[in-house]
Amino acid sequence: MKKPKIWIRVCVHILLFITLGVHSSKFDVNPVTDDISRLSILRQNIPKDYKIPVHYVSREAGGMCWVKLNAFYLEESLKSLAHKFGNISSNSKDINIFIQMFQELRLNMGSLESIMYEFECHYREERWQTGRYFDFVKDFLIAAQNKEDSDDCDSPPCPTTPSAVTTDEYSNDSETRVLSEVVEQSLLSLLFIPLLALIFLLVWKVRSCRNEEDLQQSPGEGGLLRAGATAPPLDTEISEKNMLNVIEIE
Repeated sequence: MKKPKIWIRVCVHILLFITLGVHSSKFDVNPVTDDISRLSILRQNIPKDYKIPVHYVSREAGGMCWVKLNAFYLEESLKSLAHKFGNISSNSKDINIFIQMFQELRLNMGSLESIMYEFECHYREERWQTGRYFDFVKDFLIAAQNKEDSDDCDSPPCPTTPSAVTTDEYSNDSETRVLSEVVEQSLLSLLFIPLLALIFLLVWKVRSCRNEEDLQQSPGEGGLLRAGATAPPLDTEISEKNMLNVIEIE
């Protein structure tokens, strides 16, 4: 009776050891943390000044739903980034690994349409440099690993930007006013130039008319002077005739 009991205990211990070993291997080996190390490789292979488009919700606005709100659009941004590289590229292979991780995470989260629609006004569209982008992806994966999310999330009030609208309207109004003033000044200057030309032509016309009148009057005066100049010869002729008459009388 003792030998069967011993074998039973040995079998139980073996089973416990196997189950504990399997569980410990699950906790110790984490594929998420192992794959996060690939982000540093991608970060080095992609130029620092490369701008990556991002559609995201900030932690402040998303709260405990931050992971769920960013899962879909981060996956889409990684897909668009993977298309930038060839299929043979190591960057494309590494990015596809993260795309698969995001797809698995998103499927485990269930339907995200309702919560994304609720937080629709909090999404932002920006272009980030490589370092900031992969830091965001790293923070997302760590938060997803730690299950920093909740099913019960209330969207904060949508950000209102009336001041920005009014400032834009004011700037547009000021620009239109400045442009109108410039156009008015240019039109006035264009009208002033032909007016000056008309005044100059009128003055020139008046002066030319006066010169013509002066020229018409000067020939008459010259004729009188000439007639006066021929008068003395007539007097000499009369004197000569009188002298001849005197001689004849004598």
